[in-house]
Amino acid sequence: MEADPAPEKLPEPESNGFGSAGNEPVALPTGQWLKPQWLSALVLAVALSPLGLTAVYSSLFGSMAALLPAVFFAIFAGRKLGASSGEFLQAAVIGEMLKLALTAVICVVTFRWVDPLAPEWFFAGMILVIIAGWAGLYRGLNSGN
Repeated sequence: MEADPAPEKLPEPESNGFGSAGNEPVALPTGQWLKPQWLSALVLAVALSPLGLTAVYSSLFGSMAALLPAVFFAIFAGRKLGASSGEFLQAAVIGEMLKLALTAVICVVTFRWVDPLAPEWFFAGMILVIIAGWAGLYRGLNSGN
């Protein structure tokens, strides 16, 4: 009786762009967009220090209103990265809705209980952190890694 021939080796699936192929879990490249966000928050706070403590902590609260929900989203949606596209899409949509709700809660709490608050620096910190996240993600996706 003949032995069964060895099965042919299937070609490796193409990479999904995050260092993995197929349905195996992958690491979310959070450092590529979270690191520039917290660094920009700190740089803005230091740059505002000559304007006073209110400007500094207002910008930090604004930065946190954008940064903390981004971290939450990375953890929530990142769990499903590498799963089926339906599972990931569901996690991303739910994560984005929760991220927006968390942002709203942080803004309401800050404007309700932080006094005095410099709203212009609050929103400057928030906008800077969001733009830094976009720039970091764009840089990470175009770096060829």
